[in-house]
Amino acid sequence: MTDLPRVTRPAPPAPRPAPQLPRWVVAVIALCCLIELGLQLAALAGHPAARPASLMLAGFWSELLQGGAPLYPGQPALMFLSYGLLHAGLLHLAMNMLSLAVVARELFRLMGAATMAGIYLASQIAAAALFAVMRPAAGPMIGASGAVFGIAAALVAQAAVIGHRRRRPMGRMWRSVALILALNVALTLAMPAIAWQAHLGGAVAGALLGGALALLGRR
Repeated sequence: MTDLPRVTRPAPPAPRPAPQLPRWVVAVIALCCLIELGLQLAALAGHPAARPASLMLAGFWSELLQGGAPLYPGQPALMFLSYGLLHAGLLHLAMNMLSLAVVARELFRLMGAATMAGIYLASQIAAAALFAVMRPAAGPMIGASGAVFGIAAALVAQAAVIGHRRRRPMGRMWRSVALILALNVALTLAMPAIAWQAHLGGAVAGALLGGALALLGRR
């Protein structure tokens, strides 16, 4: 009587862990929340002037690029970075931070943290630049939505290029894009104070960078 050899089946592959948020995204969200918390507490403590002061010091003022007098040295350059950390209230903050977390989590599947941070920063600068060109006398403009639109557009561009190369159906993605655009148009009509020019500038920059990186095969 011969023994049959035992055949051990290979263990099924472990499920891939869900991608976490890059540390810089967590830092941006934490900083934005801390700033808004400070402004809310200042108002409750009887210092309502704290918010207007923050707008004067850190908001984006197009006039400063047209010869306006800055409040401190370097303000015309620094405001390209600082305006994205300020928000008009808890609802504005929540919408932007939730969108940032959701989009960054998905984009992190396709590119490294440093590359994504570069796209975020470039989109924020491009958003402010287009706002200044289209509304040269406006201000203040605040919020992270221009940069968020940038990484969202980068995600769309990356997914479109990768999907085309792998011949995957893209209908679901384009429906999501159409929904995002429709919501943005609806919000712009409902809230005229929304700086759609910044959204557009950030989205164009993000799409161009995300698409170029995907075509070059860079992460």
